[in-house]
Amino acid sequence: MKNKILVGLTVLMASILLCGTIFAATGKIKIIVDGKEVATDVAPKNENGRVLVPISTISKALGSDVQWNAKTKSVIINSKPDIWNDDLNFISTNIIEIDNLFHSYFNYYSTKETGYADLVTSTFKSDFVDPKTIISKIQDKIIDYRIIDAKFIGTLDDPYRFKFRVEIVKYTNMEAIPLNFEKLQLDIDVFDRKGVYLIDGIWVKGKEVIKSYTVFPGLTLDGRER
Repeated sequence: MKNKILVGLTVLMASILLCGTIFAATGKIKIIVDGKEVATDVAPKNENGRVLVPISTISKALGSDVQWNAKTKSVIINSKPDIWNDDLNFISTNIIEIDNLFHSYFNYYSTKETGYADLVTSTFKSDFVDPKTIISKIQDKIIDYRIIDAKFIGTLDDPYRFKFRVEIVKYTNMEAIPLNFEKLQLDIDVFDRKGVYLIDGIWVKGKEVIKSYTVFPGLTLDGRER
């Protein structure tokens, strides 16, 4: 889960064309990433029609890890931060099944249809939802999710146990006006039970409220709209 890009020191200030929006009226230039204004330690500036911003600020706002290598005089950007530094290449053939498990759970979470009990173990635990109800009963929906990292948590006797860090974006409460969104970091424990992967636990590891969310360029959900 390492995808490193070397960037020369001379691009510590970079032009941002995608993934973020830069608003430059008269005076201060604002950087908006996924609907949230990002503070910078070095002020963005406009040079010859190009807006230059600190690359570390933008990278971190987009969830990337930034490091400085003094020996090679390079800025290292890891677009998929390696949280646990585990080599999980051996589960490559199972990742589709696990991703489908997450997709099914989040779909049940959003639609509130029955059937979700088949996706979890009998010992399911969570501080993300009431473990007795398995999914949320309030009117909120999962908008998007992505797997960030994973690690092995099994033993020699029970080797098919993993913990996945998953980032989700969801409506906080669809009954509230204006709508707001939450971006959460979840740890999801996944176990293999008789050849079928099930969710054994979901734990909240980070949370922030955002006012809008860009699903992809051209589609931004704004909490002020109904």
